Amino acid sequence: MELVLKKVSKTYGDLLVLNEINLNINEGQIVCIVGPSGCGKSTLLRLIGGLESPDTGSIEARGTPPPGCLNPLTYIFQDFSLLPWRTVEENISLVLEDHSLSAINRNEIIESVLQRTKLTEFSDRWPRELSGGMKQRVGIARALAVNPSVLLMDEPLSALDSQTSEILLNDLIELWKKQNFTSVYITHNLSEAIRIGHKVVVMSRRPGEIREIVNIDTDIADRKIRNIELEEHLWNLLKDEAIAAERELENG
Repeated sequence: MELVLKKVSKTYGDLLVLNEINLNINEGQIVCIVGPSGCGKSTLLRLIGGLESPDTGSIEARGTPPPGCLNPLTYIFQDFSLLPWRTVEENISLVLEDHSLSAINRNEIIESVLQRTKLTEFSDRWPRELSGGMKQRVGIARALAVNPSVLLMDEPLSALDSQTSEILLNDLIELWKKQNFTSVYITHNLSEAIRIGHKVVVMSRRPGEIREIVNIDTDIADRKIRNIELEEHLWNLLKDEAIAAERELENG
């Protein structure tokens, strides 16, 4: 499924947060969004996910969901959002319980996503027994269980240490190579965006506008761990905006 944003703007009271965002999210691509603090990245994700509505402009979904899709737009959050009184398997099962699935079908889905996210041997563990990285694996497995058209990821690795982030980033890349899912991926980490994104959308400080869209043509599987030249280009686009945004936040 493809998403097309046309002149999307959002205001809270007198505060203009997003101003005329035009963006195509192509099927099978990961679109990373970077920008200064407070520029409206998470607001944009909420608009795409239907949690809020734009004041002006439109967000159009084109195409049909994949076979077996139970929820076209699905979130992965940075804080894991696991229920502590449910095991790993039960946390994944939660998103399937409102759908008309047989017990056999539900178990097949759970077994599949446990296997794909390397969680099979942890299926009966409680969240308190898991590391941060393992908790986020459960969040990813839970999202994959509904076979979404688009994965909406709001800084999914930012709460993890650098080594765990690197492992999970590689795992997400491996998952994409097998499934070619569509995703909007919010991050502050430029190297992370370059590693996983097919294009990187650079936003200005508030009101958030698109400064530049950087297309990355190299196959995800062939990318280096770091692309210093491209990181420098993105940072040069962001540096002045980020400094100004921090001053604005400090001054209220």
